[in-house]
Amino acid sequence: MGVVHKLKPEVLNFILENKQNNPALSCRHLTSLIFEQLHIKVSKSSINAVFKENALSMPIGRRRKEKKKKFKMPVLPVIEETETTRLGSLPQDIAQNLEKEKLAEDKAAREAEKAKAAQDAIVKEQERLEQEAAENKRKEEIRRLEEEIIAKDIEDKNKLEEARKLEEERIAQEEARLKEQERLGQEAAENKRKLEEARKLEEERIAQEEVRLRELEKAAKEAEEKRRVEDEARRLAEEKAAQEVAHLKSLEEARVKDLERLAQAAAEARRLEEERAAQELKAEREKWAKLAEEEKQKSSQQADKREETVPPPQAEPVTAEILPQDRLCSGAMMLKALDNLIGGSKEINALISRATGTAPADSLRLTEAMIFKSLFTKDIYTTLGDLIGVRYPQEKINNYYAQVKQLPDIGVDTAKTIANVFAEAKGMKLHFTDGSLIHLDGQLYSSWPGTRFPYDFSNITAELKNYLNRYFLQGAPLVLFSPPGYDIFPKDFFTLLLNFASKDNRPDSLTLFGNQLEELDTLPVNQQSAYSLIFGLWPWQFTTSRKVRKIGDFNLKYIKEIDRDLYLGEIQIDLFRASLNQSITLKGCAVKTDLKEKIRLVILNSAETAMGLDELAGFYLSRWPNFEEAFQDFTRKIELFTYTGAEQGFFPKDSFNMDTAGVNLEMAGILAGYVKMLDAYLRWHFLPTEYREKDLSTTSDCFYKIPAKLISGENRMKVKTLVSQDYQFLKDLEYLNCRLNERQINSPGGQRIWFESAFK
Repeated sequence: MGVVHKLKPEVLNFILENKQNNPALSCRHLTSLIFEQLHIKVSKSSINAVFKENALSMPIGRRRKEKKKKFKMPVLPVIEETETTRLGSLPQDIAQNLEKEKLAEDKAAREAEKAKAAQDAIVKEQERLEQEAAENKRKEEIRRLEEEIIAKDIEDKNKLEEARKLEEERIAQEEARLKEQERLGQEAAENKRKLEEARKLEEERIAQEEVRLRELEKAAKEAEEKRRVEDEARRLAEEKAAQEVAHLKSLEEARVKDLERLAQAAAEARRLEEERAAQELKAEREKWAKLAEEEKQKSSQQADKREETVPPPQAEPVTAEILPQDRLCSGAMMLKALDNLIGGSKEINALISRATGTAPADSLRLTEAMIFKSLFTKDIYTTLGDLIGVRYPQEKINNYYAQVKQLPDIGVDTAKTIANVFAEAKGMKLHFTDGSLIHLDGQLYSSWPGTRFPYDFSNITAELKNYLNRYFLQGAPLVLFSPPGYDIFPKDFFTLLLNFASKDNRPDSLTLFGNQLEELDTLPVNQQSAYSLIFGLWPWQFTTSRKVRKIGDFNLKYIKEIDRDLYLGEIQIDLFRASLNQSITLKGCAVKTDLKEKIRLVILNSAETAMGLDELAGFYLSRWPNFEEAFQDFTRKIELFTYTGAEQGFFPKDSFNMDTAGVNLEMAGILAGYVKMLDAYLRWHFLPTEYREKDLSTTSDCFYKIPAKLISGENRMKVKTLVSQDYQFLKDLEYLNCRLNERQINSPGGQRIWFESAFK
């Protein structure tokens, strides 16, 4: 057995070519041929493995030989021996007989030779036929092998063609991948270049900041020297003040006397106010008594006209008690404030007033009592009165409800009204005369490059209309929260700034669109008004798209809109957008909560007319009072929407089935459904997302049953939720207060409702 050799391509091709040309070629013969021609030793087993792999092996075993046919020898004539022939009779006869015998023997020999020759010819013919059969069989085998080889060649050719196509596809994909890698590399290089430019700009800014800090240190040293001089002056002043103590004491005594006189005057004024309140209460009681009498007469008239009469209401033993604004009530005040924002009670009361022909102001408090009655289970009328501000007797509310539920179709109409007040708008489209289109979300956080922004920024249609009418009809500045993003100033927000700054390009149409991007309503626009935009900018935003021109001194200012002192400084900033090759210069105020800290927020105004710093801060902070916490919530909602894709996140008002509630429920059930929808809307838009899966019982236990203190001021009504030290939901309550305070909710008297929490 030869040495096993790892076959090279030329050896493998040599074996296959010779075997295909001569299928009868054996492994032993091929071993010799390879050694003679290629001078390489290859084992028979290796060659046999090649035959098997390429289906070239010959059938195993000896060839079957055809069985030879038996040859039937011819029968020779037998000469019978007689007595005469055996003995002969005469010598002549004997000679003749011998001659005859010789002739007969010769003839027999010739016959035998002929028979032998015939037999040899038959054998040769049989051998020839066997050789021809073997040759034909070999040729048939060769033809079969050739057909198999041709078929295999065709199959191999098809496989090679498929492999070639797959290889071409792979090469095309590889080329596409390489092109994509090249494009990504170019983008990475471009991003690296931009980052390098940003780094250089940041280094320049840091260098400028270091120069400014050195100047501040120098100023601090000068201030220290100045303070030392002032301390010396203060010491001298204290010595002088010591000499004036007696004079001050006399002045203090005079001031105490003045305070006593003022206290007496205040007591007299309080007494007069109480008398006036008593007179108003008396007048209110007389008015309610008169209304009750009118209701009795009206009920009596209606009873005459109907076949089914309603029992007349019982006489009211006690009149309504109007409560002071400063009072203790339940935490359901936040639900009542949300009702003020949405306007549900107002719309339901207007519907009832139209049906009864009475003035809406006369029945609004009764309607609110009828609506929120389902919230409470004990001390109902006391707790209910604390919530709405008027304590009605039980009979008064029951009689009012009995009157309302007898109105024709009141259930169906009320259910439709409730469904309408919860209609949401995802945002608005602002169209300008030059054809540009700007999209704003429903809660007016910012502008967006399209309509794909968080569903959490949707808003009640009526509330959004109130905001937009204030800005685009009444001329108030549009207040947005902040442009989204960190690196490059957004193109759509920059376009909005340019449009508002332009005298020729003005808004010409304003369209609200719903959560399915359907158009809801078109609002009028005052094209003669000069529009302005106020928005916030954070110190870390768009550092490559802005340049600070000037920062003034910071002074402590009182911001009445949020009842807080802040340090404000004048600032002037250039904003630019490289792709538009344009820039704009805006003025505003920088905000600090402490003089020694860095700038927290910059509030900018697009209007050319200068505005006082405290007035500008008041406009923005009345809309976004908790500005830093609001930014965290803003970015969190954007990130959540980005990670969840196109998940539907709008308020599911249809799940309450208000379209069929008016048919299937009585008035009390419909109003209780409205309270549940209010609670669901509060959980959906004003509480963390995990509350969306809760229900009214959870929020009632966590928030509505907690006592709240109402404190009235000149322009504000504070609602202080009183919690214990071990209260578990303080973080969620603070979040709820922040979201409610951002919506600028007003009381019926026009006061801003402000929510806080405090420990008992």
